[in-house]
Amino acid sequence: MSISNWEEAKKRSKYHFSTSIIDTTNIQSLGKFRGDWKKDLEFALGCVEKINWGNRRAAADRPNNDIESEEYDLIKAGANPKMTIYRGLTDFSKCPTIQKMIDFFELKKDVKAKLHIQFTGDVLNMLIDKLYDLNPFGSANDVIRIMVMLEDWQPGQFIIYGNQTYTNWKAGDIHKFDWMNIPHATANASLYPRPMLVITGVMTLKTKEIISTQLDHYLT
Repeated sequence: MSISNWEEAKKRSKYHFSTSIIDTTNIQSLGKFRGDWKKDLEFALGCVEKINWGNRRAAADRPNNDIESEEYDLIKAGANPKMTIYRGLTDFSKCPTIQKMIDFFELKKDVKAKLHIQFTGDVLNMLIDKLYDLNPFGSANDVIRIMVMLEDWQPGQFIIYGNQTYTNWKAGDIHKFDWMNIPHATANASLYPRPMLVITGVMTLKTKEIISTQLDHYLT
């Protein structure tokens, strides 16, 4: 019998999982990028690949040992286990401004970055991240996941962290959340693509200094 990935993840989490508690502090702002990355996005929109639960780790070169339990949850919920959850890109050789965003945080080597674009109808169902293997010899608290919103919010686009819904963002807004504990999901019911940059890695002392400022950062 298959094991539920969702139920197993909940056991590791410190989140309350109560619908009677209204979350208000799950989204932590890290400031804002200012610059022009329109050409990068135009290129990326033409070559992103469809990502589902089964292939989502392939580009990051990380094995997915939980695919059976992940797809089990979708089947049990009546969803297509091979549904597209987002469109992805991990090669930023032709996206120099986006690459500057990745480099800006001065994470340790082997940074994992992806362009996470949801077209109309794409849904990433509720999950809890499993990033412990990124820093096997250190503390999981040193692993950070940073989100950069690359275009202004459109009605119908949302990300939910716990039960706090994130909307109304502006292009360049940066945020993070407690990836070890907070369940999250994202979907696009608008008529516009929703592009987001997701940067994951191990923090250096410089990284911690940078994210503490919550300032505007100009990309030149």
